[in-house]
Amino acid sequence: MSARLGPVAVATAQAQPAVDAPDEVIRLQDLDPDQARKWNAANPIAKGPNPAAKPFKLVTEGVLDEARAVDCMTAAIYYEAGYESTDGQRAVAQVVLNRMRHPAFPKSVCGVVFQGADHKTGCQFTFTCDGALARKPDEAAWARARKVAEAALNGYVMKKVGEATHYHAEYVAPYWSPTLVKVAVVGQHIFYRWTGGAGLPPAFGGRYAGGESAGIRVATLDNLGKAATQRALVSATTDGPVMAAAQAPIATPAPAAAPATLGEKVPELVTPNAVAKDASAIVKPEDLDWQGRPKQQTRRLAMPGKSF
Repeated sequence: MSARLGPVAVATAQAQPAVDAPDEVIRLQDLDPDQARKWNAANPIAKGPNPAAKPFKLVTEGVLDEARAVDCMTAAIYYEAGYESTDGQRAVAQVVLNRMRHPAFPKSVCGVVFQGADHKTGCQFTFTCDGALARKPDEAAWARARKVAEAALNGYVMKKVGEATHYHAEYVAPYWSPTLVKVAVVGQHIFYRWTGGAGLPPAFGGRYAGGESAGIRVATLDNLGKAATQRALVSATTDGPVMAAAQAPIATPAPAAAPATLGEKVPELVTPNAVAKDASAIVKPEDLDWQGRPKQQTRRLAMPGKSF
């Protein structure tokens, strides 16, 4: 026979509130680093094809856009993966390029990197809005990141991350991670792509639009690195005569009465006595400078994209 509750026991049981069932929902934002690592490890990399992105070759309308694109890519690599392996840095650079060619993101390198940086929240790359840019970068690490940036903008493809458009550090578990396809783990970052057609190669047909100064803090970006490093960002031809001229010390202007000259010694002004001795000494007016001296045939530097 089963035991029955007496009237007092029944009343007591009815008076007690029902105990809530334990909360089965895992809130990712509440996970500490160790818990996040376990969560991420339990989420396997997706099986199946992971097609690589197409190579990207940066072609701009001028050296300023080119320099800023390299600057922005270098900053993303440095602040997001500055002390990771080369592959870890390449993976971050690939995400920037993948975003640039996806319809959901801006169509310039700087536009992608600094997207949302003008808001207190919502920046896509945390270093653009968390004060990291106020810290002076390490020169050697910056130069290393720059090499990876230049390679990425000149056709290098980090195949392992495929068409990944998102990543996060392995010690955090963002709320959005379960909604995307996990494609790779490279260094200290985990990489994801969109689900469905949005994450497949046909969706990445966006064209580079240029305009690298739009939406970025140019003054902040221009101050990154030391002066010697920044001079190297002006032109892609870092070893040519243009760079040599840029790095040369500035000469003190000569007095107006004795202008500085190049090449051979400037001949004296043509005088009547000289004309009387040799008629060939006469110089045409169009061949004289504003002081009446024969114009000098100075050497000209070959600038990128120009010919003389």
